[in-house]
Amino acid sequence: MEVLVATAITGFALGVVMNLLAQGHRQAYRGDVSRTAAAVATRLIDGWQSKGKFPSSEQGDVEEFSGWTYTIESGPLSTRIILPSGDVKEVEPDELTAVNLVIAPPGKRRQFRLTLWIPKSQVEH
Repeated sequence: MEVLVATAITGFALGVVMNLLAQGHRQAYRGDVSRTAAAVATRLIDGWQSKGKFPSSEQGDVEEFSGWTYTIESGPLSTRIILPSGDVKEVEPDELTAVNLVIAPPGKRRQFRLTLWIPKSQVEH
């Protein structure tokens, strides 16, 4: 009887340890994918900044990052401001544009989204 109880306790403990190892592996993988997404975004943004213009709408594959894709779209920037009186006002600054960059890793994994506010003069029309 004691051997059966000891075996059951050992099995339970091994199950918990294996679950923790699997969770650690998943977290490490998510961290790797997030770091790669940050590197992809940095490369794309640096490339567009070096040209002096961001595309108004574009999608494609990311060179040097096999399987990674991106989509970029620009549109008017609109933000809400709460006035001291408590009123809410929508503001659309004429000189700024919102640029939305979506980066997708290989496979059907979650996408990464980044919104930039840049001067309208830096967006191709």
